[in-house]
Amino acid sequence: MINHYVMSERTKGLHALPRLVIFTSEDAHYSVKKLASFMGIGSDNVYAIRTDNVGKIRVDHLESEILRAKSEGALPFMVSATAGTTVIGAFDPLEQIADLCAKHNLWMHVDAAWGGGALMSKKYRTLLKGIERPGSARLKVTISLYWGRTINMLPARSDSVTWNPHKLLAAPQQCSTLLTRHQNILAEAHSTNATYLFQKDKFYDTRYDTGDKHIQCGRRADVLKFWFMWRAKGSAGFEAHIDKVFENAEHFTSSIKARPGFEMVIEHPECTNVCFWYVPPGLRSVPRDSSEYRERLHKVAPKVKERMMKEGSMMITYQPIHDKPNFFRLVLQNSSLDKSDMNYIIDEIERLGKDL
Repeated sequence: MINHYVMSERTKGLHALPRLVIFTSEDAHYSVKKLASFMGIGSDNVYAIRTDNVGKIRVDHLESEILRAKSEGALPFMVSATAGTTVIGAFDPLEQIADLCAKHNLWMHVDAAWGGGALMSKKYRTLLKGIERPGSARLKVTISLYWGRTINMLPARSDSVTWNPHKLLAAPQQCSTLLTRHQNILAEAHSTNATYLFQKDKFYDTRYDTGDKHIQCGRRADVLKFWFMWRAKGSAGFEAHIDKVFENAEHFTSSIKARPGFEMVIEHPECTNVCFWYVPPGLRSVPRDSSEYRERLHKVAPKVKERMMKEGSMMITYQPIHDKPNFFRLVLQNSSLDKSDMNYIIDEIERLGKDL
């Protein structure tokens, strides 16, 4: 089915196809809608699936939306699951989503741009359970045709995976990968067989000519920086890095749970995103269910961030989500930080906000 639609779209255009529908979490990265707009599918045809109280996509709502799209005469063709949402850091239930995609014959893409780095850790890679086929030999994906480095547990059940080493692994930007288990599909989707560039009778293996397999032709070798990192640190070094940033997040979480005035947005963060409120002493006596409490709490994080930036002490982002007032989102990816740094962040937020 996928090959049929790829070839139809590239030669005849979208008008030759039914209305295509993409499904993704309401907390997914904005790039999913941006992609739909760029491709001519239209952002209105990205159906946002509700999440549960810890930020994971609700599989029951996903299936009901797939059935709704079919009843409308549309063609559901892809689910974009998320492994590490941008704000909460939630990992969607990949195994259940994979089952649903198999049932309805949908392409399963996993946006592991943020959380994919957890694959490097034996302790935390289970967060992405379902990205591979249980009980099967793990697919080994070569990151570059020029480079023998491989990583286990990449797409064998999912159809494609996005992974950005410049995020959780802290590689220099830009460093992004797209991995797929479908042989030759990139060439089928993008190749124009320009004979002035991509001759088939070259003296070397023309599979190394990747320019005809993606949107750009000439481009930087962004994988090179990752290659150097991997050569320098090794897989064990990457694992130590991931374990350390997760340990820092766990220490920060346990510390603010024990500190008066700090409240968790998500009680048990899955990734290294720690979302929390700081409630100044002057606000702690205000009833939690009152509009005054919400309005005043909503202003705390922006003011504290303004102060920390003007003083130059640190920078931590904030945002609201759904019906929740502004909260801080500490996102950890620097393994050179330690517990003392986590304690400093807590103390500094309290110092900057205690008079609000």
